[in-house]
Amino acid sequence: MPNQSRPLGFLLAPIVMLVALILLGFWFRFTNLTGKIFWVDEVSTAVRVSGYTVGGVAADLAQQGIVKRPVLESYQTTNSGRSFGDSLAALRQSPEHAPLYFLLTRFWLQWRGNSLGIIRSLAVVFSLLVLPSLYWLCQELFNRSSISWLAVGMISISPFHVAYAQEARPYSLWTAAILLGGASLLRAMRLNNKSAWLLHSLCLALSFYTSLFSIYIAAFQGLYLLLTLQPKRWLLLRNFVLSGLAATLAFTPWIWVIMQHLGLLQENTSWMRGNFNLADIIAVYIGTNLLAFGDLPISPDSQPIQIAIALLVIVLSLLIGVRFSSRWHNSYLKFAPLLLVTAVVTILSQYIYLDWITIIGALVAVGILSLSVYSLYYLITQTNRDRWLYLVCLMLSLPLPLLIIDIINQGQGSTAPRYLIPLQLGIIIAVAFTMGSKLNSNSGWKLSLNNLCQQKWQLIAIAMLMISIYSCVRNLNLSPFYQKGRNVNNMAIASLINQSDSALVIGEESETMDVMSLAYSLKPEVSYKIITQQDSLTPYLTQFEHVFILKPSLQLKQKIKSDRQIVAQQIYRSRVFSDDEFPLDLWSLEIGL
Repeated sequence: MPNQSRPLGFLLAPIVMLVALILLGFWFRFTNLTGKIFWVDEVSTAVRVSGYTVGGVAADLAQQGIVKRPVLESYQTTNSGRSFGDSLAALRQSPEHAPLYFLLTRFWLQWRGNSLGIIRSLAVVFSLLVLPSLYWLCQELFNRSSISWLAVGMISISPFHVAYAQEARPYSLWTAAILLGGASLLRAMRLNNKSAWLLHSLCLALSFYTSLFSIYIAAFQGLYLLLTLQPKRWLLLRNFVLSGLAATLAFTPWIWVIMQHLGLLQENTSWMRGNFNLADIIAVYIGTNLLAFGDLPISPDSQPIQIAIALLVIVLSLLIGVRFSSRWHNSYLKFAPLLLVTAVVTILSQYIYLDWITIIGALVAVGILSLSVYSLYYLITQTNRDRWLYLVCLMLSLPLPLLIIDIINQGQGSTAPRYLIPLQLGIIIAVAFTMGSKLNSNSGWKLSLNNLCQQKWQLIAIAMLMISIYSCVRNLNLSPFYQKGRNVNNMAIASLINQSDSALVIGEESETMDVMSLAYSLKPEVSYKIITQQDSLTPYLTQFEHVFILKPSLQLKQKIKSDRQIVAQQIYRSRVFSDDEFPLDLWSLEIGL
């Protein structure tokens, strides 16, 4: 059907849909900002930008008596008592965190106020910068506005990026910096003039000051340049090196801070060393891919790691079946992929708990993984080498170095989905390219009712967008497990404590941030005490109707067990999916008979 004979509403449908997706993305990001759990990492953000150190707050509270919530909040509030210099000094005690986001947050709070919604709103603002940054990168890669706008629409309702847009941490700013760094690099390679390379240098410095992991991304940019360098274009390499040196020179002040506090950096990142588990790492890599498009419910009795490994086996079986079925001409052998997957699922069901919720979620996950794998294949076969190679280098820029470091240190740094954002961005762009190309009718993004292949891809696109929208709606009042980690059970723990009219929550110095996080979910009447190993617990048992201890250490448990005047009982234990977690539990204390 000629374009001229199409109804105007039909031609405008993609534009209307795109605008709707972007508006939905805005709404998802700003809705219920204060309702999500304010977890320990966000508490640490508030503490540091207010001019305190985590250790200093713990030691200070341990010297005080019983306190109420306003005292805990006073360490998370910018005020005239603590200056910008105090915030900078506090950040120097956490050299593993690049300072830009935290310093900007300090200015933001001084300007806008100290409420929970305000501190998170800055991350929302940065997440909105991701949209034009992604559009620019896609234009540099493909120079096709239909693909670029589709990628923007997809990331605007991505449940993963919506979740991190609502967290008082630097990841939304880092996402924008990654995209800006990539787009500015491709532009500089295309124009190869001084202003273009200066812009790339500025974007690179911005990325360095947002996350130390950006160093790996810059290294893979250099690898990409070497792999695509053409004869007589060595001037590009020289300019890239000069641009990188300029960015590194701008980052020198924080490099000096790191060199002065190497011991602190090692201590603060100690959680990344130990508990190496390859199955966990594979599961997180698969889950990070899925979370870009859908955050689906699974049964509480299921094991996410087992399911992720099973999904990988199923997808590989499906791809093998499809690959070999193309060589078989007998009609009954054309069903080989379906038969193979059915056999694999039957075998796996003997070892993995599956109910209808998990089965439906697994089927959707298989679809997302299959689309992602196919999109990468389609990208590589349908674009020039210098286009797809950039995305491959971007996708490997953190998963590969982190995996190597984890193997060497037997660590678990790879199990943090927030560190795999480059991998996720590459997959989103690949899927947007594939869908945009499949929906393209020779000239632009025109949806054809007569083309069967296009109709199929229209259904796939609509299904993917609906999954993302459903996931975002589902998470409006939820705090995702992959994001909030150990504090995802705060509400369940708080419901037990809030039943008492006279409650005291006790925590050791090492659990101070957890206590401060939990306080946001507790009644104002609840009291708090941070203790040291030398403190006696008996006096508190006579002052309050109920006394609780949040995640007591092994040493404290042994101390309580040896005191016959105290009876301790565990009343809540967080579910553990893998050995690398730090679950919270709650104990009640009573006077012994």
